[in-house]
Amino acid sequence: MTSMQMPKCWADVELVLNKGIDRVILFGPPGTGKTFAGLNFGDVTAGSHRLICTDDMTNADVTGMMLQTENGTLRWSHGKALKAWIGNGQHGGRLVVDEIDKAGADVYATLLAMTDSEDSSEWENDLTGEKFKPNPGFSVVMTTNIEDMDDLPDALKDRFPVAIRIDQPHPQALMRISQDLRGYAIRMADAGTQRISLRTFMAFDQLRKESDEETAARIIFKQRSKEILEAIKIDRISIAKTAATATGVVEIPKTIPTAGSVTTVKRGRGRPRKDAPSTSTEPF
Repeated sequence: MTSMQMPKCWADVELVLNKGIDRVILFGPPGTGKTFAGLNFGDVTAGSHRLICTDDMTNADVTGMMLQTENGTLRWSHGKALKAWIGNGQHGGRLVVDEIDKAGADVYATLLAMTDSEDSSEWENDLTGEKFKPNPGFSVVMTTNIEDMDDLPDALKDRFPVAIRIDQPHPQALMRISQDLRGYAIRMADAGTQRISLRTFMAFDQLRKESDEETAARIIFKQRSKEILEAIKIDRISIAKTAATATGVVEIPKTIPTAGSVTTVKRGRGRPRKDAPSTSTEPF
């Protein structure tokens, strides 16, 4: 699909998830594809379930709650963690917990219990008396935009022995934008306060195809439009030079340089000009 080299962070993610590591934290700047990786990489044949942590979420989002049906009766509805425990009934699914650092104290405590090892995890429904344990193969990927893993509680880090910092978009995601934007998108994904998300580049790329580049930049990048357009132009020139080098249109010295002129040729593009001075009759 692409000759782009796989970044180390993404190679590490694919390695640990494909090899069955079932407790992983992905951290780093937003918009790099951490959630997508959690939902899709590794064995997710039994389903993936995403839980987005907020300050006002409750344990009902994690374990479940009673819901009223159309005929007025009540039925139990499993939460995302319980659904991942159950999976397809025989094999556990994947729970993806986004922005774990934003979970409140009660939800955080419940998540610790639900993400413990298979042997230690058990949950009982107080309303129905039904007991649950995670099916074999249950796995968890947690994501966060924080930069320092020391900011996470020790109990959480103990349950998740693998933490990988994602500092650039996945090559598959980069293929969704035009070639002249990819290098800049990689550099700006981890640019601190100046960062630009891949989603922003996607919006710019789409809009410039429907209008013009200057208008699209003004709408998307606002006051930064001029500097960003200049950076894109520089990248465009670099891409053109790389392409020219790859096709062999490169001037190379015909002889070892000596005092005076040096004859140069374009490899693969004919012979030296007849009027070009020569300092040697030796072949290449």
